[in-house]
Amino acid sequence: MGTPRRVASRLLEALVRLAPAGSRDWALAMLGELDFIEGEWASLLWAMGGATAILGHAALATLARLKRQAKEGIGMNNTGKKIMGVSIGVLTALMLAGCLMATLRIAGILFPGLYGEHPGWLDWLAVLVIPEATFICATVLLWRKRGPVAAGILATVLVIALHIGVHLAMR
Repeated sequence: MGTPRRVASRLLEALVRLAPAGSRDWALAMLGELDFIEGEWASLLWAMGGATAILGHAALATLARLKRQAKEGIGMNNTGKKIMGVSIGVLTALMLAGCLMATLRIAGILFPGLYGEHPGWLDWLAVLVIPEATFICATVLLWRKRGPVAAGILATVLVIALHIGVHLAMR
């Protein structure tokens, strides 16, 4: 078993463990079908598509549950809604940063000559420029209608910028 198939298998095994009860059977079925996918990279792409589908299904089920609770009057108070909004903003920003860093690592593996003579420029682009610009745009666009989410994104921007500043100061 090659590395891409091993990564695909571990991804689906993690989903089986972490998926909510309504999505767990689906994750088990995808894990079982992984043996029948031909090709290492095809299995990884199939597992990533399956993971996306399972996570989307779980998110829709959670959203439906929250809407049902809101109709029944079990919803959150204003402070709880703000905390949830900030949490969503932070998680969204961290997921975007993680995806960008994973893309950078995968690009380095797939295209070893990509870095060329200047190995650091792509790291700075992927770690600093693209996420920070995206976060700032999202914060500006969301500020009026989704203030708590924008505040969560802005908090993540500040923490990442502080982290990079400390990293540069230590060099």
